[in-house]
Amino acid sequence: MVIGGSHFPAAPRNDGFEQTGDVPSQRRPKSPTPEPQGPIEQFAAMLRESADRERDQRDRVRLERQHARDVAAAAADRAAALGAARRDLEQAIAAARAARRAGSGVAATDAAWRHAKARLIEWETGTPPVWADPDRTDRHDVEREDDDPS
Repeated sequence: MVIGGSHFPAAPRNDGFEQTGDVPSQRRPKSPTPEPQGPIEQFAAMLRESADRERDQRDRVRLERQHARDVAAAAADRAAALGAARRDLEQAIAAARAARRAGSGVAATDAAWRHAKARLIEWETGTPPVWADPDRTDRHDVEREDDDPS
């Protein structure tokens, strides 16, 4: 009577590996513990760690300042573009009023007003209005097309 086993011998494995009785350990070897250091080595190590921490802190501060400068520059650029869009709209309104008084060129000035108004709305809200003509492009639209990954 066989208990816990089989009457048949195990079939040989054909996977290219030789089966042995040794099983590799699943544990990772522990890193060697550092030998006790003298007070001078300990002090030097503390100085190096302190210098590393200070350098990391300076780098973090430098990166934060650079990020703040980038954000401020982007805000200034956006404000300048928004101001230009408002000026363009005011000019388009003035041109439309002059065209209505003169009685000629009303359609062209109305189209310029619609375009300027759509551009201003897009700068203020981030999305163009649904009534805007998608075929007309300006600086803001060209910037968006450059960001497209396709």
